[in-house]
Order: sequence, then C-alpha cells, then structure tokens
Amino acid sequence: MKSSILTIFLSLILGITLAHGATINVGVGESIQTAVDTASSGDTIVLTAPADYDGNVTIVGKALRIYSLFHSDHDITGQISISDLPNGKSVSLKNLNISGQVIATDSNLNLIRCNLSKEVNASNPGNANTQLSVVKSNLTGKLYSTLTRTWIGYSDLRQSYFEGQVEIVGNTFNGAGLGGIGIDIYGNSTQASIHNNNILGFSLGADNYISNSCIGIRIDGGAEAIIKNNNISGNYDSRNTGSEFYVGIGILINSSTKTDIISNYLHNNYVRDGYRVVNQSTGPVVQYGNCNIQSNSTNVLVRYNAIIANTNNGSSTLKGTMNQSNNIANSNLQNNGSPKEIDKDHDGTRNDIGANGGRNYIPNGRTTDKPIPISFTIAPQVVPIGGTVTIESTGATFK
Repeated sequence: MKSSILTIFLSLILGITLAHGATINVGVGESIQTAVDTASSGDTIVLTAPADYDGNVTIVGKALRIYSLFHSDHDITGQISISDLPNGKSVSLKNLNISGQVIATDSNLNLIRCNLSKEVNASNPGNANTQLSVVKSNLTGKLYSTLTRTWIGYSDLRQSYFEGQVEIVGNTFNGAGLGGIGIDIYGNSTQASIHNNNILGFSLGADNYISNSCIGIRIDGGAEAIIKNNNISGNYDSRNTGSEFYVGIGILINSSTKTDIISNYLHNNYVRDGYRVVNQSTGPVVQYGNCNIQSNSTNVLVRYNAIIANTNNGSSTLKGTMNQSNNIANSNLQNNGSPKEIDKDHDGTRNDIGANGGRNYIPNGRTTDKPIPISFTIAPQVVPIGGTVTIESTGATFK
C-alpha cells in the first residue's frame, strides 16, 4: 500500500515577535539584569546598542524574550542563568553574541541565531517537562542537554552531549582538530534522530595515551538512535607515537537498545598506523577503534551506507557485532541510499547517500525565514492514503 508523508510539527518561526507583553529597550551603558528585574513574564527586552553589555544575567521564573538589533556588533560578556520557569513557558534568546556560559535549569530555552563561545548547559534535575531548541546558531563551546526534549537544527557546533528525546538535523559538527566526540548520546530512556549532518574534524595529533576521543558519534547507556543521511569523516589521530583506546571512529555504539545506521557516508576515520599489534608488550598499541563503525552492542542495523576504509593505516570499515548489508565501499552516493518510499529525496528519486539525501530536512534551512519544523520523533511520519490522523495543539507558537 502506498503511503503519503504527513508532517506534524511544532513550528519555530524566525521572524518578528508578536509580543503580548511590554517591550523594554536596553541602550549603551545600561544593564540587562536591571531590565530583567523590571520585566514581567511575557515581556521582550531589546538590546539597542552596538556595544558590549557587561555583567551576569539571571532569569528566575520569568518567560522573556531577549534579542539584539545588532547581531554582530555587541557582546554579552557575563553568564546567563535561567531557572524555574512555569510549565510551558520559555526564555528565547535571539541575535545575541554571548561570551559567557548559558545555563538553563528545569526550564525551556530557545537559542535563535546566537553566537556562543562557551558551554551551553541545559539540565533537568527536577524532571520538569522541558525543551531546548537551537536554530541557526554558532556554538564553539560544548553543548550539554539533559532536558526532556532537545532539537538542534541548521547550526554550527563542536562537542555535544544529550539525554532525553533528541532530534539533530542539518548541522555541521566540526571538532577543529581538538579531538573529543561530536555527538554523544546516552541513557536507556533516550531516543535520538540524527540526520543530514556533517560531522568532521574530531582529530588530534597525540603523542601520548588517549582514549574515547576522535569519534564522530557515540551511542551508549542503552540509548536508541536512528543515524541517517550524514557525512562522517576526518575523525582520527594523525600520530603513531602513543597508544589509543577507542580512538578514530566514525560511529561507536557501546550500548544501545536499537540503533539503525542508514545511508551515511563514512570515510577517513582512523588511527595512523592503526595496525599496531594490540598485545604488544612494549611500544604504542591501538586497541579498539581505527574504523568507520564499531558496535559493541546487539540490535545494530547497518544498511545502504558508503563506507570507505583508510587502508594506508590499516583501518577497517566495520568492527564488532551488527546486522549489515547493501553497503558500498566507494563514493557513488547518488541513488544508492535507502530504497524505501519514505526516504526518497526532495526530487522524488531514490535516496542519495550522505547529508543531502532524503526529504526530512530543509535544503536552505540556514537561510530561510519560513517556519522551521520540530518533530521530536524517531518514528516514520507516515499516514496511509485514505487514513486519518488526529492533531493535538501544543498551544501558542513562539517567534
């Protein structure tokens, strides 16, 4: 039976806010914290000066929107802390350059077209119903989210860690030669959909012992994941003078309830001279890693991927236990991905392997001002022709 795709989304609209509260302007030499203290929940705070704003900002229990008229000509130098928002309310930060940490505790947070140079930490110690949304932003510090739901779209990031329900679409994760793990998914109640991303550059030139580094994606703690239509490359240790333990891996599945790896392009994930003998009594060794995909878990499905080993360094395409078939060992990406109807490309042809394949992303997601969809599901969004569906409203749309 043929199916039609029905997309049911909460839309995050990138435009001018139709605010119901007051607007508070903050100019040269004025304090954002003073404006926050004065504001009521639902108000908008506008940064009107092309200048730096010094000092920390603490928001407790107030749903506010803070945005700047000058996206590139200011800097908020202090830490922004958000906590104890009422259920269903959020803080939205738009067009902001922030050089301090951003910390959200038991609160909904939206980051829209922001530049952040230090850690973003969104935690949920009170088990509140919380959500983090990041769109068209640039994060050079680590992103850490254990909120109920996290949606990351059309942004530039480095290292990240997630628990909960997660969708990651259309981003570039660039390790910038600093090692680490691009996307780290953890927890037996975690479900993640990772699709149409570029994950690269988690590399090092390490002379000493290193472990659990230079990895594109790691799935652990019993998490469930769908990893589809990504480019994962350039995650490696370029030196051969130290020992490596779980290093140089495109995708590492340590522990997973179920992981599907479909239509990805994986190459250039390795350890230099990675054929070094594991049980060597003296000298550097490589133990685990040095491959494109390593699975230490059952229930791992690997289909229709382009997987190219770095044979000059003895790397492997696949290591461990997995159910794999229909993968190719070359870069013929066009029309070689999943043959399923739901995975067809935007032009209606068979799925292309890599980050430009499929239809569940917006090709111009980084530049459009139209609504950006947020789905928070790893299940196929399909309704049979002639079928019915019930749509439940999520309430107000934030802008």
